[in-house]
Amino acid sequence: MPTVEIVRFLGSDEFVADNLVLKDALSIVAKTEGCIRPPYYGIQTEDNRTGYGFIIWESYEHHMKARKKDSYPALLAALKRAHSGPSDVQHADFDVDVEPALDSPVTEVVTLVRKPDVSEKEAMDLVTKLREAMIAQGACHSVTVGESRENKGTLFLLLGWESVQAHYDAVSKGALPEIIKELYLVNELELKHVKLTKYVE
Repeated sequence: MPTVEIVRFLGSDEFVADNLVLKDALSIVAKTEGCIRPPYYGIQTEDNRTGYGFIIWESYEHHMKARKKDSYPALLAALKRAHSGPSDVQHADFDVDVEPALDSPVTEVVTLVRKPDVSEKEAMDLVTKLREAMIAQGACHSVTVGESRENKGTLFLLLGWESVQAHYDAVSKGALPEIIKELYLVNELELKHVKLTKYVE
């Protein structure tokens, strides 16, 4: 099953000025065995500083093997220009194709950390309820969910929108405000927006 590597990092001044400071790193990744789609990269709209990368691997094992390749030190060196601090790297196996969300004009990235007294079923039932309401409303291009391999109990939701405003307009209507309140009751929730670009050489 494909796995998605989710990379978040504090961007350098160079990266903020021009996201393609990552070009050399993206080129290495795109040519690596097991990377089955062009990598996506972009910057968070809320702070215009946090960088994001999404890399779709044939499997988690393919990415682990890629870290042992001769090209890996060159990749790390190429990444340094874009970073001004540590990065967070996690992997998730999403339940539906992530590309419609990543290809949208704006990608909403939601991190849900289940509270200790909440069961896995309760948390997932609520996410299903949210997805069904989003689909019924029709304003969102895509909703996909995957659990972090590194942090059990942490879910990532990726949603595709026409704009940040379209997202906020949508969640103020119908059943969504109440569902979102429920999400906050059972999770520690972080919500961000990113404008992503698919890397093409």
